[in-house]
Amino acid sequence: MPDAIINTLLSVAGLFPLLLAFYHVAFIPFGLRRGTSEECLPPAKRFAIVIPAHNEEAVIGRLVDNLLSMDYPRNLYEIFVVADNCRDGTIREAASHGAMVLERREPNLWGKGYALKYAFDRILPQHSGRPHLGHPHSGGVYDAVVILDADNLVSPAFLAAMNNRLCRGERLIQGCLDVKNPDDSWVAASFAMSYWVSNRFWCLARSRLGLAVPLGGTGMCIEARLLEEVGWGTSTLTEDLEFSARALQHGVRTIWAHEAAVYDEKPLTFMQSCHQRLRWIRGGFQVARLHVPGLIREGLRRRSLVQLEAVPLLCRPYLVLLGLLSLPAFLVASAGLTGHWVGWFWFLQYLLPLLSLWIDRLPLRPFRYLILYPAFAWSWIPLTAIGFLLPRGAAWYHTPHTRDITFGELAVTRLQRLDSVERGPL
Repeated sequence: MPDAIINTLLSVAGLFPLLLAFYHVAFIPFGLRRGTSEECLPPAKRFAIVIPAHNEEAVIGRLVDNLLSMDYPRNLYEIFVVADNCRDGTIREAASHGAMVLERREPNLWGKGYALKYAFDRILPQHSGRPHLGHPHSGGVYDAVVILDADNLVSPAFLAAMNNRLCRGERLIQGCLDVKNPDDSWVAASFAMSYWVSNRFWCLARSRLGLAVPLGGTGMCIEARLLEEVGWGTSTLTEDLEFSARALQHGVRTIWAHEAAVYDEKPLTFMQSCHQRLRWIRGGFQVARLHVPGLIREGLRRRSLVQLEAVPLLCRPYLVLLGLLSLPAFLVASAGLTGHWVGWFWFLQYLLPLLSLWIDRLPLRPFRYLILYPAFAWSWIPLTAIGFLLPRGAAWYHTPHTRDITFGELAVTRLQRLDSVERGPL
């Protein structure tokens, strides 16, 4: 093959990592602007809060207490804890703190997706025709379901924010993902910084442009009628991303609610984080294989830019993998500029968390680990390759949760962030 052709192929292949990077960088300007507070609408929507829990005795009580103290009428929401094959005191703890407990015993079929389906079939009458459960003052009929993880805490205005958005006609909403233990280790701090960067410069920016964002596994609000139309029926390791894709095929994009904060417990060690992220990555590959072809067909049929633009969003694991495979060509094609480009992208890894700190008034202490953050961020690349090579028939991996923090304790260290959340979207 002539050298000219080889050089041309290398140049084309070498462009791919740059295009992938610039695709993400292009959204950054749309996340820089602070928003304005919006009108707070009267409470009108009824919520079923569903919490899948597998051996969560250490943390479930704190979450239930937190939810019972929200700034929303108590007769307009009910808390359901799905005790999924629990072998500890989860059922006792959840019930003693005031939640309704749904006990599920199917040892061969356990995991978040199964637990949620079990709950929906019993809470939402349209799913099964069975007698349904519900708060005696709400009539048991819910306008929406909110899905949380057992280790979470939420801001006091969480349901009020979801009520506002449902009243404005939004049907699928993702709350702002934050971390409740960012001071515990460099891994937890790096997770927090990755969330803070993604929240503002990816999810909020995309939502402002009218594009879809993915559901994030917790802090999700789904209109009950949409759940009936789409059906739950998830079959992958990332049921949140899968439902996002299926809803988008029905013409409903996920909206980002930056003012509705949910605080998640993150792993303390790098290996724990790798196990968790590998599940997300493998689930991402599954969702892409199952739902991208249908999304492309629907996007072309409806001539929907939103649906077609979401294709690279759902294909991110494959794009990262292709970027990794084309990296040698990039290094050859840009031999004189490689250090220059790498330097710029490394600089962004430090700049974006600092911009988030300033705009969102984040706590300062986790940033003592900032020097290590790029290593955590770039570790997604080899993990994506590993996730692709591992067998497809993977079992659910449960991340243990032990961080017993009350919302009051969290608020002491997060006052500025909580104040900004209460004022409205930023």
